Amino acid sequence: MTLICVASPKGGVGKTTLTANLAYTLQRQGFNVTVIDFDSQDALKLHFGIAFNDTQGYVVEAASTPYWGEMARTTASGIDVLAYGSTTREQRHRFETFLASDPRALYQALSGFYNSPNDVLIVDLPPGHSVALEAVCQLKPLCITVLMADSASLAVLPSIESGGFYPESVGRHLYYVVNQLDLRNDLSRDVYALLKERLKASLLGSIHRDAAVSEAHALQVSVLQHAHTSAVVNDIEAIAHNLIRLMQDAELSQVRQEGE
Repeated sequence: MTLICVASPKGGVGKTTLTANLAYTLQRQGFNVTVIDFDSQDALKLHFGIAFNDTQGYVVEAASTPYWGEMARTTASGIDVLAYGSTTREQRHRFETFLASDPRALYQALSGFYNSPNDVLIVDLPPGHSVALEAVCQLKPLCITVLMADSASLAVLPSIESGGFYPESVGRHLYYVVNQLDLRNDLSRDVYALLKERLKASLLGSIHRDAAVSEAHALQVSVLQHAHTSAVVNDIEAIAHNLIRLMQDAELSQVRQEGE
């Protein structure tokens, strides 16, 4: 049973696309996958064939619904999706107040999604600091930070490493993915080399820049379907493999703690 959050201090790094492609990849590995969108842009649904003008979401009713499972929508892929939905400013404020008020309420709302060893819940967080980031991290997820091989990502890295972005509750469960890597570009190549040296084992992998990713998004399908021979698919599968290893290690550690 695993809770994974995908976050980044900066926008435009492909965080939501990574969330969707990891969900598809883990689902193909036999896991029961649910994804939840905590970003008011409501873009995650587009990766799962839900129409742009579909306003349905969980946020409006979240504060008054103890368990959010009844609001999940099963898509054609078999992945369950909780879209953010269309909201007013007042509804977003009420939702954020709920998130900040009681971590136990959020735990109760989410716990049913990952209560067996084969369940994976992936949470897509808004870019930068947010109430959602603080609330979800209290549940001690595996945190994936999405960066790019550029100067802007290098600039925000010290804040992450010093504890200025994630709350202390994350602890050692902090990992990284470098997205849209372009080895033809000197800067991208040099920054990636620095990131590899600095992040070491906490770097789960990298995803090369490929137009197939944007094309798949436009078609509202997985890149695994759209371009299954692309090197990007291999990149995502390698990251998923590393995640599965971490999930297995966490489960074994939990079993040992329960046995002591």
